[in-house]
Amino acid sequence: MEGNKTQRFLLFVCIAVFVSSISILGWQHMRSLKEENALKQLVQTKGSTKSSTLPSMDISTQMLAEASASAILEQYCELSRQNRDLIGWIKIDGTEIDYPVMYTGDDFYLRHSFDKTDSKSGLPFIDKRCAVKPFGTNTIIYAHNMKNGTMFSGLLNYKSSDYYAEHPIIRFDTLYEAQEYKIVAVFESEVYQKSDMVFKHYNFLNADNHAAFDEYSAGIKALSLYDTGIYPEYGDELITLMTCSYHTENGRFVVVAKKCDR
Repeated sequence: MEGNKTQRFLLFVCIAVFVSSISILGWQHMRSLKEENALKQLVQTKGSTKSSTLPSMDISTQMLAEASASAILEQYCELSRQNRDLIGWIKIDGTEIDYPVMYTGDDFYLRHSFDKTDSKSGLPFIDKRCAVKPFGTNTIIYAHNMKNGTMFSGLLNYKSSDYYAEHPIIRFDTLYEAQEYKIVAVFESEVYQKSDMVFKHYNFLNADNHAAFDEYSAGIKALSLYDTGIYPEYGDELITLMTCSYHTENGRFVVVAKKCDR
């Protein structure tokens, strides 16, 4: 009898664990779908060029708001009204990467969505150390490596030189200018200890002089998995896209690109 009770108890526990696991997985799936739909809505909003009505305000304030908005590219006006943390938009044609880029001076968007609610996937955001008005020499943009293929998980496809050949251009618009960048280097890296005497590419933000820029350029080209044939020069504006990678502890996958001349 005692054995039967134990078996029934263990069976009950197993069923409870199973039901709980299924519920958690279902909740996570629904949350993921909700976040993906919200991102699709942002893309649709960007694609719409219809003007929206400004909220009621006194004339002087409205004139200032309209003057400020007039300098913003039309496709970003509505999104900028919705969230002033929007700093630009990143897109790589033919990939899943098509997202707003945020800046707050911290890592708020590591775990928050565009409407500032909690989010597992977050949004691409700029390193708090970077200058954004105007942008500095190197703008570092972080985003999660999500299992569902969203955010910057697609960057890892650049391990293949064939994939690079098909997607050599990154589009990174500011609110005020449409921009294209040519990929310079693609490499695996990690976040090192402060005491480690190694090349720490993520500490390069602004070039104080020609020599400092050349040292950084040589460093990333040496790390690159293959030669892209694109070489940065002193005075170029760079972007660095970075996401988690699991080739080592605190691993990162990195794509560096330079702004195209118009």
